[in-house]
Amino acid sequence: MYHWIVRRQIQSSFAHLNRHEYQPVVASFSPAITHSFAGDHALGGIRHTQVTAQKWYERLFRLFPDLRFNVKNILIAGLPGDTQIAVQFRVELTPPDGGSYTNDVAQFIRLKWGRITEIHLYEDTNKLVDLLSRMNQQGVAEAVAAPITD
Repeated sequence: MYHWIVRRQIQSSFAHLNRHEYQPVVASFSPAITHSFAGDHALGGIRHTQVTAQKWYERLFRLFPDLRFNVKNILIAGLPGDTQIAVQFRVELTPPDGGSYTNDVAQFIRLKWGRITEIHLYEDTNKLVDLLSRMNQQGVAEAVAAPITD
């Protein structure tokens, strides 16, 4: 039953993100969050507070205003005091230069007593960096901005 509840929470979080409502997601973070995205690029780095995590989501949706998340699998292990979650999903968007962009993502989450304490995101960073570079060439300076970290 507990894993069913956690699965519903994760599905709800992605539904919020698909509506670009990141505030409920950030509100579920522990004050001492570790939010990391692999790679050295505008979305890369590690954040340790809700404030910097929120700034990261703000940048994410500024860069990709039609970003959509398509969840493929959710795996859950553990009990309420220490729950580990793996989510496989695909991001889909339309780049500013047209066409389409997809990237498969593996996300690992640690949940403790209902609060997210860790999120680690991994995807094909070469593909993402190429897109960010193309966006920069089209005048989107934030696409190559320094990562948001603290």
